[in-house]
Amino acid sequence: MHHVGAPIGESPGQLDLERVAREIVYDDPVGGFTSDVAGYGRRRGTTIDRESVRLVGTATGGVVRHDWWGRSSAVNIAICALTFHRPMGLQRLLDHIESLDTPPGSDVRVVIVDNDADGSGRDVVEAHAAVSRFDVVYLVEPTRGIWAGRNRAVAEALGRGADAVAFIDDDEWPEPTWLAELVRAREATGADVVTGPILPVFDETPPGWAVDGRFFERPGFDDLADIPYARTSQVLISKECFDGWPDPFDRRFGLSGGDDTHFFAELRERGHRMVWAERAVVYESVPASRIDVGWILRRQYRRGQTLSLSLRLRDPRPVRYVRRLANGMLQIAAGVARAAVGLVRGHVARLHGVEQVLFGAGMVTGLFGRRYDEYVTSHGS
Repeated sequence: MHHVGAPIGESPGQLDLERVAREIVYDDPVGGFTSDVAGYGRRRGTTIDRESVRLVGTATGGVVRHDWWGRSSAVNIAICALTFHRPMGLQRLLDHIESLDTPPGSDVRVVIVDNDADGSGRDVVEAHAAVSRFDVVYLVEPTRGIWAGRNRAVAEALGRGADAVAFIDDDEWPEPTWLAELVRAREATGADVVTGPILPVFDETPPGWAVDGRFFERPGFDDLADIPYARTSQVLISKECFDGWPDPFDRRFGLSGGDDTHFFAELRERGHRMVWAERAVVYESVPASRIDVGWILRRQYRRGQTLSLSLRLRDPRPVRYVRRLANGMLQIAAGVARAAVGLVRGHVARLHGVEQVLFGAGMVTGLFGRRYDEYVTSHGS
C-alpha cells in the first residue's frame, strides 16, 4: 500500500472519510480494499467502516479506484480469443463482444489470435475492426497448438498494458453482461481468477440421449464461491497471475489441449484464488459432429490424460504417481460397474459408465506420457 499527501491529523474515531478516500492509493492486488482500510485505521488507533469509505470515494468522483487492482486510472481489460478455421463462429463472437456492457472505468481491447498460418480469419476481423467501438488487434500465430496461441495473446495483452486478460472461444458468444459480471465477482471477492457458466446450444436438434445424459453440460457452483479450477473458454485473469511467467501455457501439451488445465492447477498451487460468477454467462455452439458417442468418449479419455500429464509436470514424486495410478484403476472399476448396471437401466446409464472407464484409462496412460491430440481436427464453422 502506498500513501500520498500529508498524514491525517484527526484524533481516533474522528477521521474524515473523504480525506481517507482521497489519501489512500491501493497497490495490493490480493488483499486490496479491505486490508488497506483496516490497516489504515489500525495505524491511527481507530476503526474505519470500509463501505463508508467506498461510498465516499465514489461520491468524490472516484478519486481513488479502490475497487479494482489498486489502480487510480481506468482498468485496461483485454478480451482474447483464439480462432482456427471458424469464420462464422468468429463473426458471431465479435458481434456479441461489440454488444457487451463495459464495466465502469474500464478500457476494453479485443485481441484475436489466428492459429492458421494462412491467416484465414483476417478478413472477418479487419472488417469488424473498421466499425468496432473497441480497439481490435489481429495476430497470426503460425505455430500450431492452442498453447502457442494463448501465449501469444497474453504477451500481446500485457504488452499493451492490460491489467486483466479475459479469454473466450471462437465457438462461443457472451451475454451482454458477461464482462461486467466477471468484474463484479472480482471486485466482490478480490479473486485473481473469475469464471462462470458455459451453456450448450445445439446447432441441430440433438437426439434424446444427448440431452437426457447431459453430456454437454458443465458443473456449476454458487455465485462467488471459491472453485478449484477454471478454463480459458471463459475466464478473467489478473495480470499478476502472469508475473515471472513469460510462457504460462505449456508447449508440452501440443495439440492435445489441456494446457489451460495445467496453467490453472499451477496458479492454485501458487496460492491464487479462483471464484465463480454465476451471472457471467457464455453460450457454446455444439455442432452435429460432436454429438457422437465416439467423440464423447475420446473427450473423457483426453481429460483423464490431461490431469495426469499435468501431475507429471507439477509433482513427479513417486507417491503421487502411485496415488494417481490407484485412482485411475478405481475409476475404471467403478465405470465397469456402472456400465453393467446400465445394461438394465438403459443406454444413457451405460454410456456414463463407459465414460468413467475411459476417463480412468486416460489417467493411467497419461502417467506414462501418452497423449491424445484432440485438436488436430476442428469442429464447427
